[in-house]
Amino acid sequence: MPPEIAADPELAKYWAQRYRLFSRFDEGIKLDHEGWFSVTPEKIAKHIADRVRESYHCDVIIDAFCGVGGNSIQFALAGKKVIAVDIDPVRIALAQSNAEVYGVAGQIEFIQGDFMLLASDLKADAVFLSPPWGGPDYLSAEVFNIKTMMTPDGYPFSKFSN
Repeated sequence: MPPEIAADPELAKYWAQRYRLFSRFDEGIKLDHEGWFSVTPEKIAKHIADRVRESYHCDVIIDAFCGVGGNSIQFALAGKKVIAVDIDPVRIALAQSNAEVYGVAGQIEFIQGDFMLLASDLKADAVFLSPPWGGPDYLSAEVFNIKTMMTPDGYPFSKFSN
């Protein structure tokens, strides 16, 4: 286990799951702190990509909150052109690096920016939405309270319904 992972007890449990997150982990996969707990495990991302491929005729798909690239990579492996958007420039760099490990970086256009601001200017056949969920901090809450743990008005998506 790398020292930076061993030094963070929160991440140590994810280290044991690294091959569930990316089967090619040892080939150069890079994750930031949030990436360890927010990336879609590879088998689930592949299942989603396969379902999209089998169920919908679409050539271009937007991964609106791409993070470190797990879903974008699987959409590209399923033969899709992907527009991967993330507000965090570090995550965009990690997603691009991880896509290179899987040999699909050429099928993915990486855009650093706020999807909610960029959405109206992007063109695609489908949009995949897996927004940040806040991480495992909910585990330490004494009481689950939806009013304090999430925005009940639907933001950021509510602004599109007006």
